[in-house]
Amino acid sequence: MQHRHTRLALALLAAGIAGSAAAQDAPRQQQLERITITGSSIKRVESETALPVSVITRDQILKSGATNIEDILRRVGANTALQSDSTQGAGYAQSFANLRGLGPNSTLVLLNGRRLANFAFGSIGGNSSVDLNSIPFAAIDRIEVLRDGASAVYGTDAVGGVINFITRKDYDKGELTLKYGDTEKNIGGKETSASVAFGMGDLKSNGYNLLLTGNVKKQTKISAIDQKWYLRGLEEIPGSDPPTSGRSFPGRLVDFGITPGAYANAGTNFSACDPNFNTIQTLEDTTPNGTPIKRCRFIYPAMQENLPDSTKADAFARLSLDMGRDSTLFFEASYARSKSIGRTAAVPIDSTAGHVKADGTYPSFALPITSKYFPRELLLSLGYTAADFDTLGGGFTEIAMRSVPVGPRTNNTLNEQTRLVAGLTGVAAGWDYDAGLTVSQAKGSLDYFNYLHEGRFITELATGVINPFGPQDEAGLAALNRARMEGPMRRSKSTTYALDAKASRELMSMAGGPMMLALGADLRKEKANDRSVNADYELGLHIGGEGSVPNTTASRSIYAVFSELSMPFAKGWEATVKARYDHYSDFGNTFNPGVTLRFQPSKAVLLRASAGTGFRAPTLWDINSPTAFTNTANSLVDPDCPPGQANDPRCETQFNVRLSSDPSLKPEKSRQYSVGVVFEPVRDLSIALDYWHIQKKDQISVIGGDAIMADETLYERYKSRIHRLANGFISYIETPVENLGDLKTNGIDVDVKASWGLGSMGRLGASFAGSYINTWKQQNGKGTPFVSYEGTAGDGASVQPVPQWQHTLGLDWNLGNWNFTLENVFVKGWTESAGLVEANVGPAVEYKVKDSSRWNMAVGWKPVPALALRVGARNVFNQDPPFTAVSSYGSHVTGYAGSFVDPRGRFWYLSASYQFK
Repeated sequence: MQHRHTRLALALLAAGIAGSAAAQDAPRQQQLERITITGSSIKRVESETALPVSVITRDQILKSGATNIEDILRRVGANTALQSDSTQGAGYAQSFANLRGLGPNSTLVLLNGRRLANFAFGSIGGNSSVDLNSIPFAAIDRIEVLRDGASAVYGTDAVGGVINFITRKDYDKGELTLKYGDTEKNIGGKETSASVAFGMGDLKSNGYNLLLTGNVKKQTKISAIDQKWYLRGLEEIPGSDPPTSGRSFPGRLVDFGITPGAYANAGTNFSACDPNFNTIQTLEDTTPNGTPIKRCRFIYPAMQENLPDSTKADAFARLSLDMGRDSTLFFEASYARSKSIGRTAAVPIDSTAGHVKADGTYPSFALPITSKYFPRELLLSLGYTAADFDTLGGGFTEIAMRSVPVGPRTNNTLNEQTRLVAGLTGVAAGWDYDAGLTVSQAKGSLDYFNYLHEGRFITELATGVINPFGPQDEAGLAALNRARMEGPMRRSKSTTYALDAKASRELMSMAGGPMMLALGADLRKEKANDRSVNADYELGLHIGGEGSVPNTTASRSIYAVFSELSMPFAKGWEATVKARYDHYSDFGNTFNPGVTLRFQPSKAVLLRASAGTGFRAPTLWDINSPTAFTNTANSLVDPDCPPGQANDPRCETQFNVRLSSDPSLKPEKSRQYSVGVVFEPVRDLSIALDYWHIQKKDQISVIGGDAIMADETLYERYKSRIHRLANGFISYIETPVENLGDLKTNGIDVDVKASWGLGSMGRLGASFAGSYINTWKQQNGKGTPFVSYEGTAGDGASVQPVPQWQHTLGLDWNLGNWNFTLENVFVKGWTESAGLVEANVGPAVEYKVKDSSRWNMAVGWKPVPALALRVGARNVFNQDPPFTAVSSYGSHVTGYAGSFVDPRGRFWYLSASYQFK
């Protein structure tokens, strides 16, 4: 089959070359300037396209008040759920696009039509995509969002669509822009930014053009405890509790089940449960003398941040040189840098927070019963005897705690992207050509602070000088400091080398216009060097960290040929066929054709349709990484907790998960089609409706531990993947990456644009863009029934929330030197499953997340032509984000969905832009 596809691809290319030879001497028609639209290789007049492309202009970006790419793409309805770690800093401070909710790996991100290096850090079954922070923000001229699959043009990853960031070209002015913004409640989240753009030279008259841009943005943190959104479930969900963890401070005696500080007569060495960070859990079970068992549960979100401290900067340069004979030599260089300081709850300590040993067991965190911090007198008062104290043997007992005296875990991340392009574009022998050599590299650095080393902490704890239940003396603090695990942990690189060339030309006249052909080829090499620089970090000896992080060093080579033929075979009709053949050095070949059809019976109506196939290659981590351990995102309930242990915190915790790669993985395959209509019944009014349908097969994913533990059906199906210790508690859950079943999704996009002249009152523009998801369902295993996720929170693991409707409404009024904008960004709420709600806040009930509707407004004024001032407010009505019972969604804790909303409340900003040339 692969050889037949090869022959078909080469035959199509040969036919195009033969046809072009016959037409080489035909005079080239002089038309309006042709440009390449995202999703096509043919240069054409923009209005000719039959593809559903949303365009966000630089003017719209400036008027929105957005200061980063993530904020812009939240306004795109087809971008179902950003996969973002840019809030709270618990991950790597990256931000990924996610068209159609198919995952970042199925959204292709381009800069000026060419690829960038994927994010440097990866994991088995994880995302490998372009970090949106690596886009040079100040250089953007427009953003084109292709809401259709495009593997026939671009190859892998373009299943859900393509986002192409296009920079300014032929710019010969100078501009300085300053921005300042702050929250109305003065709780942090302040933004300051500055950008500059400078251009000189005219390509036609001077023979060159040089563009330089730079941008710097600083953001300050917001502490979650100042907003306390994580406590809203107490009112939203009857019978719920705050999101808590059994790993608390003050700590717990594991084998007794009690926290000394929960009892009034505990003594001076034992701190009471601080209500800002703890709840007191009283059990029906009692101590030997009949006293109820009490313990603290830690409200871990109280130590999180709803926004981290961060600094971002980028620079971009483009030099264009007129080489004569309709050819231009160009060079591009860009650099982007994103630094984030993310703080999360202090290290959680109990046996299951330690690394999984070869036999599936965990280390013990043992306190000597001779320690002055062992609550001997309290235990005796509760009816225990000295014979009960030595629970581990050798004079030790097990403890669980939270390292609050050490401070919050702090992840310092630095992500960088460097990209160099040299290319030649122009016209030769009737061909519009474009060729380029690209070298792009993403670098990631991770430093830890306030983490604990497992072995050193166990050693220090065994001396008896650390107090797990209250304040530390000097000896205890010194012991904790000796147990710290801090400094550089991970230094990684992702590199892409690419050589590409494409050319298009007119072949012959047809009834509806000129037939056009495009031919092209890609050569690409991808390399991943994801490595730990701390051997103990690699082995997962950082308590409460991300598990083991083995080194992944891998590479692969890709070559591809592609072609596209546009045939306006009758007046108002145009058919385009395209095909691409890719060869991967690590899994073989794939061939992907596509076709589009456009019919315009009148100036007022345009009908369009497309169909094609697509694919997504497995990531280098999916097929090369050594086995690794991590943990579930949520605290989950074990349905088969050992008899009599239902109240043991080990039955409701973040369970360990074992990830394993598979070198025999096949690429994902997809088929998609769309049909649409564009109406222009009157001048300045355009209404577009597009129906889209995507079906994947052989999905590359994992059945996540969160999904297995929170879904009864999945739990029964995959129970054999749950490994247990001899005492019945869970050791770890197997979650191998694999080719799973099918995925189907479809829906409708709506795009309305209108403009009205108001005479002396200026001009009013309006826009409305929305996306409705009718179906989003997948098989969680080969041959298994489809599970529908539209309008739900997903599965708590690989499937993120799938809101059925999102829209952005905009009004733009221009009056002389004044401009007023009003914008509404709406996301329909979704339903969180009973299993996920139970895992986080207690009751096993479904919860309907409320709709999010945020209004933004701004006023602009140009007192003189060179100066533009703007004042605006985001979230004008100061609405808190809807409560979510489930953690993650980019925010990592129960409370709100960071992937969908900004946590800052009403946010005022001011910008000033001055043109100095």
